[in-house]
Amino acid sequence: MINTKLFSFIYLILLLLDYTRADLSMEEKMTKLRMKMKDLGFNAVIIPSEDEHQSEYVSKHDERRAWISGFTGSAGTAVVTENEKDMAALWTDSRYYIQALNELDPKFWTLMNASESSTLKIEQWLSQKLSSGQKVALNAKLTSISSWQNTENQLKKSGISLHNPDMDLIDSIWPIDERPAEPNSEIKIHDTKFSGKSWKNKVEDVRKSLSESEADLFVVTSLDEVAWLFNLRAADIPYNPMFFAYAIVSKTNVELYINKNRLTDPIIRHLDGVIVKQYDEIVDAVKNYSTNKMKIWVSPVSSYAIYTAVSNQTLLVSKPSPVRSMKARKNPTEIENLKKCHIRDSVARVRHLHWLETQIKNGEKITEKDAAKKLEEIQAEDPLFAMLSFDSISAVGGNAAIVHYSTENNGQAILTDSKIFLLDAGANYQDGTTDITRTHFFGRPSPKIKLAYTKVLQGSINLAKVIFPTGVYGRAVDVEARKELWKSGLDYGHGTGHGIGYFLSVHEDPPSVSYNSRSTLDEPLDIGMVLSDEPGYYEENEFGIRLETDLLVEETKTEFSFGKRKNLKFTPLNYVPFDKNLIDECLLSTEQVDWLNDYNNQIRTYLGPLLQNYQQVKTFMMEKTEPFKYSHAYEHCPTFIRYLNSSERLSFFPIQICIYFASIVLTKLIF
Repeated sequence: MINTKLFSFIYLILLLLDYTRADLSMEEKMTKLRMKMKDLGFNAVIIPSEDEHQSEYVSKHDERRAWISGFTGSAGTAVVTENEKDMAALWTDSRYYIQALNELDPKFWTLMNASESSTLKIEQWLSQKLSSGQKVALNAKLTSISSWQNTENQLKKSGISLHNPDMDLIDSIWPIDERPAEPNSEIKIHDTKFSGKSWKNKVEDVRKSLSESEADLFVVTSLDEVAWLFNLRAADIPYNPMFFAYAIVSKTNVELYINKNRLTDPIIRHLDGVIVKQYDEIVDAVKNYSTNKMKIWVSPVSSYAIYTAVSNQTLLVSKPSPVRSMKARKNPTEIENLKKCHIRDSVARVRHLHWLETQIKNGEKITEKDAAKKLEEIQAEDPLFAMLSFDSISAVGGNAAIVHYSTENNGQAILTDSKIFLLDAGANYQDGTTDITRTHFFGRPSPKIKLAYTKVLQGSINLAKVIFPTGVYGRAVDVEARKELWKSGLDYGHGTGHGIGYFLSVHEDPPSVSYNSRSTLDEPLDIGMVLSDEPGYYEENEFGIRLETDLLVEETKTEFSFGKRKNLKFTPLNYVPFDKNLIDECLLSTEQVDWLNDYNNQIRTYLGPLLQNYQQVKTFMMEKTEPFKYSHAYEHCPTFIRYLNSSERLSFFPIQICIYFASIVLTKLIF
């Protein structure tokens, strides 16, 4: 007979041992994964970054790729083969390359730079590692339609097949006590005084799109689209005010697929008329509608699992989500709120910059984390503040060269007057989302850094002041931000601009500004779209420069109107001074000086009244926005530059050629 007391004691000891044990090591993770692959008959597994909704940023619960690889960047794909002799591989782009080098264990992982044309694609790499007839696992819920189809087609060429496993392989080995819980944040109503439109009116707009596309229903899969459509917000994903749910909009019904336990009485009343179903019923619901021969509209960015739930005879997948397009074009209420929101956020940034400079002058030791935390404290004073819009990038010196530097995971470098400081930060307020970057130098910068900063500033100004007709894509104006850098043989690896949501994701698509963009889902720049203007320049382990201002697309009047089409312009939304200490006035054209002075005047106009209770900050702001002169008015500028940049001579083409070659010579001398 078993001694129950002894049994209980042993069981308690085992529980304590399990509770206190360390998390799985990388070796243990890889061993368990390969054992699971062999048990299920797979020779390799692809682990994407995304969740079921193809989100760019995912909840802690869904960080499968980060858990198995150790790389915490938001973009990347891991691949592991069953062969222990093979190194696992991780693909990520240039934004995260340095971070990945620092985070991946070289004993187990090989880093693949996806931005380099010479780098093998995932399918090519697998074709080298595997033999014909072997199998690759990929969770269809975690990959997009196009990604699955491309991978499947490429692997077929080598006789390798792609399969959707019955269970996610990472989920099956990730210990429950080590894995973060599923998100369950409070869902709140986003009032129409902020949204500008009721959810019922938004649904009617979607139904108009259904009729125009001859579809019977649309499956809403992106989390930001669900949140926007129903005027609801939450915090299931860090820095993203969204919640896990799907929706189906038909000509007669509206269905929301969500964990019903999350809906409070106010939310239920808010959703009057919506049919609420359980979150995990979505795939079966789509299958049922497909069986009933209804024409189903599925967004091309939906998961492959949703796509395959629809029969070919009832599928309409050729067009982007109608919600996506509506959401990108901010309505008049949203635009009015956005302008106010960005001005308040700009006040927070100027207050923070004043604090930073004061602390450094007083000899205080401020770490990157300290600087980021202080800004959040100031932003959180705003009654409409909800959360940060991303993990602030507060980076000193060589850390600033890491485009997506993680201050949260590092952040111990001290701000000094001898190194550059880059601060890329934003916040989610109930009346808007902000994203702004400024680069500072609190001492005397080198000529090299000053030249690079000025080139980046010129690019930022050039893009901000461009005027263009309707129908123009962001990729067409990207050159405006790069041409000053290109003249000197400089460049940056990331895109110049991304769309920005409205109390939603800081990265919204459309629009985008990148000459490399060839997406069939891209849309022309249009009235009401909000995007970033963020050129940069980076030297690994030395310094990084980025200047980011949020822009609103608005209509503008021009002297003529070719074909009676509208003409558009960019209007800055945030107003934070550029660092005069880093600007080489001699290189600025008269148009750039005019734009900069106008921008500084707007800073004074918009921020001045809100700084009445912060007189020292107001004085600081006034000093930072002193007007610039034209370069020919500065005695310290080289004589030939003063002559060439004088306003009455700039129009002569031969002189412009001289400016071009003078710029090249100056760059070579410094770099």
